[in-house]
Amino acid sequence: MLFAWMGFLKSADPIDQSVQQQISAFLQQPYLPIRAAGVLRNASGGPAGYLMIFEAENRAAAEALAHESPLRAAGLYSEFHLFEYQDEVG
Repeated sequence: MLFAWMGFLKSADPIDQSVQQQISAFLQQPYLPIRAAGVLRNASGGPAGYLMIFEAENRAAAEALAHESPLRAAGLYSEFHLFEYQDEVG
């Protein structure tokens, strides 16, 4: 199954370097294949959030991965959502 995880940042302030390093390690986890991950940008080009599309066997496994998000752990999201994702193009 595919899932989309979206988190919206509380602020467009730069993210601390230690959290950036944690994000890099998080994206390299070997357990669930990540199809795409990146920054969501606002109209001014500043960071507004993050999006990750990944594979998981079930929702519980997807929730477990989303729970480990370094940005979530650092309290940088104003809100975040996990959706089952159905790829229609690509």
